[in-house]
Amino acid sequence: MSSFNPHYQPLRLYEAANAWREQSLIGGKSLFDPSETIWTPELLDELDQKFVQNPDESGLNFLDKLKAQLETATPQAKRLMAELMWAINLFPSNITPARKREMITQIWSWSAEVLPASQPFLVDDVLGGIGSAGTAFNTHRWRELSFLITSLRALRALDTSIQRAILTNGQKFVEWLEQQPGASNRQLLNILPFLLFPDEFERISSRADKVGILAHFSSEQKSAWNNRPASDLDRALLELRRRLETEKGELIDFYSDDLRSQWKPSSQVSGKSERPSFREVLTRLLEAYDTARAGPFTTSGELGSAMRAIKQWLENLPPVAERETLKVKVSVGQGGWTKTPWIAILDDRLTTSTQRGIYIVFLISEDLSVTYLTLNQGMTDLVSTMGQRGAAEEMVRVAEATRPAIAEFLSDAFILNNDIDLKSDTSAARNYEIGTIAYLPLAGDDLPENEHVIEYLTSLINAYKQIVDAHTMSDKTIEKSVPNFDEAPAFGLEDALQDLFLEREEVEELLLLWQTKKNVILQGPPGVGKSFASQRLAYALIGAADPRRVGYIQFHQSYSYEDFVQGYRPSEEGFSLREGKFVAFCNRALAEPKKRFVFIIDEINRGNLSRILGELMLLIEPDKRGSKWAMPLAYSDTEFHVPDNVHLLGLMNTADRSLAVVDYALRRRFAFVELTARIHTRKFEEVLISNGVSGSIVKVIQNRVGALNATIVSDIANLGPGFEIGHSFFCAAPVAGESGEDWYKRIVKTEILPLLREYWFDAPSNVENWTQRLLG
Repeated sequence: MSSFNPHYQPLRLYEAANAWREQSLIGGKSLFDPSETIWTPELLDELDQKFVQNPDESGLNFLDKLKAQLETATPQAKRLMAELMWAINLFPSNITPARKREMITQIWSWSAEVLPASQPFLVDDVLGGIGSAGTAFNTHRWRELSFLITSLRALRALDTSIQRAILTNGQKFVEWLEQQPGASNRQLLNILPFLLFPDEFERISSRADKVGILAHFSSEQKSAWNNRPASDLDRALLELRRRLETEKGELIDFYSDDLRSQWKPSSQVSGKSERPSFREVLTRLLEAYDTARAGPFTTSGELGSAMRAIKQWLENLPPVAERETLKVKVSVGQGGWTKTPWIAILDDRLTTSTQRGIYIVFLISEDLSVTYLTLNQGMTDLVSTMGQRGAAEEMVRVAEATRPAIAEFLSDAFILNNDIDLKSDTSAARNYEIGTIAYLPLAGDDLPENEHVIEYLTSLINAYKQIVDAHTMSDKTIEKSVPNFDEAPAFGLEDALQDLFLEREEVEELLLLWQTKKNVILQGPPGVGKSFASQRLAYALIGAADPRRVGYIQFHQSYSYEDFVQGYRPSEEGFSLREGKFVAFCNRALAEPKKRFVFIIDEINRGNLSRILGELMLLIEPDKRGSKWAMPLAYSDTEFHVPDNVHLLGLMNTADRSLAVVDYALRRRFAFVELTARIHTRKFEEVLISNGVSGSIVKVIQNRVGALNATIVSDIANLGPGFEIGHSFFCAAPVAGESGEDWYKRIVKTEILPLLREYWFDAPSNVENWTQRLLG
């Protein structure tokens, strides 16, 4: 039977598709909320008017366009659109379950309701997919969605008894569906019959594959099969399946290696093809590396041969070979074994080294269980000039600026964040994780076919090209790390509120205070999102998501006036006078006096502030801005003043006992704003649920950590409000395959308990008591 599938575990998916037919297509009820009737002619008509008849040809990505199109739609229509999106994403296996959940829950949220990511029809077993629909399905998703809406409107116009007859009979369904306008060009013509009648139709999304199979196993030519209607192809495939299963005495799958190599010879595997598969060359590299790293470092022998093989394989791949500026590099270490090997594809117009710039790279986890195909950034050069913390923040900013520009070019299989786990504790691995702009996980035991690798790389290379093209070319090879976008996107209060846990009134008050006072310090205990909030508040203040107008620095005990303001530094001539980071930033702000600039100082109370600021202690005062207050700096006669359009934002950890109290001179010049733990807010619940954490685990966190915070706050003698456990400890989603309970326990054991041991270093019984209470 055609529902047989040796490659996937499809039972939950089949059950979900059947529930959709019975509950929604026949019964009209919402799939996610059966108490509501939304699969109605009226709501389908509304979506036809808002979406099908109102195409958006702007350069925005699909979801942004869709949100704009549905802005004036009713909440019920928005929820119906979310369920339609669920339906068209049920089949594809080349889109991750996490990405599908994100799209569906986001659309549902536009109706002012939260759809829990733990909803039974959103679990991985349902959303894992059953077959690749290819890049074209993602690219033309809006057309598939329009076709589904138009077809269902036509179905709802029929008599109820006729609707039921169509939806309960596979042959009638496909004959009806192929009569709908535009059906011959839509993959849903092949996908929907399989989802609703998996024992009668093949899990084949491509008409070309159906024709190829039938032409190979019959006497008819492809040209003849190409002229046959879809229903004829499906009947013939069912008859062919029955014949082959009788001959073989077992269930078959047309995509198994033995059959596929017959009707589609170019996909031969296991030595039957002149060209090895991606699975073969990558597996060979992993096995050779795993064997070699047990001994002294060398890239000779089998490992060297495997490295050359995968390099040549990628160089000969069409999307790489047709672009002469793309270069492939493979590394297992330099003089010693790296724990995270990589295969990089670099555009030499942008960078020739993985130490700088943006590039494509396959990152292999230390345990070799997963390879991530990523768009990533080089961090080595940034660390040497900005320090580890500054470089990390810089890469996060670059990633956030880059993602909107490439989203439209990427296949939906890619995830636009940096939540990868290389399963390594090395600094190199952490830097790769931080620098990730987009990624696609490739499990070692389920590596994709060649055609899918080509799809993924074509998509990623097209996105990479947008970044390369966005850089201004100079007389030499450009090796910058920040995209040169001419106009930064607007960013206002509403944009900030989407991500922040603060209430509207709090943000409005803070921004007003900042505009007038010029200098603000965000203070609070660990985990309340000070660093996270700082960038969004800065963008809201300047009115644009423009990293060029936001400066970052981190103070430490060795930080000096020479680093911050001005000083002599070694040069080819001996020593030369150099501007410090803040003075250089102020000079940039002077060049654009009508635009606001923000300079953020992390860990502001870690440095010796009087020594670092010097005469700036006076010049940063809000009423001392302007040229009339200019004065010579310590190392030159050139007068300097802090421009009126520069705003300072300091970040202060109130739980660090090693830091001295901020002196009163600085306190007079800054307004202090307290950030507190927000684990009991609705936003906290929404974020965790959208990350796949169940409501029950959310309540566990709120109850147990809430009780812990109450104890900390009441311990005035030793701790107090400045030592609370913040909400951001729990804002990162569970890793793939990790249950909500395991995720919670991991955070408690590795992040919360070590902090409590510092808090109660002289009261270990308190730590033991809270260990038991938190872990239950």
